[in-house]
Amino acid sequence: MFRSSNRMNRFSVSWLVLGLALSGSLFAGSAAATSSPPSWMPMTMLTVSLDGSNHLQVVDQSTMPAAGGGVYPAYPVALAIDSDAMGKPNLAATSFASFDPTKPWSVLQGKAWSRQLGWWAGSGTGAPAALAAAVEAAYGVGAGIWIELVSQSEGLETYLAIGKYGVNVDNGTNVDPLANGYAGIFGTAGSSTRWRWDTQMDHNTYAVPLAYLAPGAVYSATYRVYVGDAAGDEIAAAVGASTLETWTWQAPAIIPEPGTALLLLAGLAGMGFASRRDPAS
Repeated sequence: MFRSSNRMNRFSVSWLVLGLALSGSLFAGSAAATSSPPSWMPMTMLTVSLDGSNHLQVVDQSTMPAAGGGVYPAYPVALAIDSDAMGKPNLAATSFASFDPTKPWSVLQGKAWSRQLGWWAGSGTGAPAALAAAVEAAYGVGAGIWIELVSQSEGLETYLAIGKYGVNVDNGTNVDPLANGYAGIFGTAGSSTRWRWDTQMDHNTYAVPLAYLAPGAVYSATYRVYVGDAAGDEIAAAVGASTLETWTWQAPAIIPEPGTALLLLAGLAGMGFASRRDPAS
């Protein structure tokens, strides 16, 4: 029995060593450099406003004006798998980012992501407060702008960014973990499909895990923007003032193969298989 157990141990260790050896490049790459947290740049700000009838309006993503006129060039928005030193999407990357596992944005590990699209109240430092005040003036104290997920592509996830420019109120470039940054919203991680917008420029993070990525695939989410009370229920007087908005993103043309990670998992699975086959166990 002792020799049988000994053989099992040697067999298990061999599987583990093989898995770790073959996956060495994965961990070596992770240890060598840590990717910068995703930035909101380049940004596409989709203005939310009230029209003369107090109906909500949102500038459509597909009709954003480009600098030289015409349709905004980034439609659908490109998803990135890594960032440059400034946190901007590196669309030429051929391997997934390596994020610090202690940081909130590590939820993006092994995913393609974008923070380009943002909800915006318009230019001017007083625009967010002015929009919030206009909504309350039209629909009562406590009324606010809510965004509800109606439908989305399978696998699409959304993570919260808080404060001015989609991050911190001090204009810092990293999402403040104390402000609940990178918590799931719009159904991600069991969250509500409704989210009360703070009327700030919020560039939330949209991500697609590897399991749902296909080269060049387009992903979309449709939102209903409406006026609701503190609980998120639509205010009766605002029925008919809501609007629908669809956002789209596109996966990279080349998706990295998860080969080394799978080999490690195979090694660990082999250990479990050996344990089950051992007659002494």
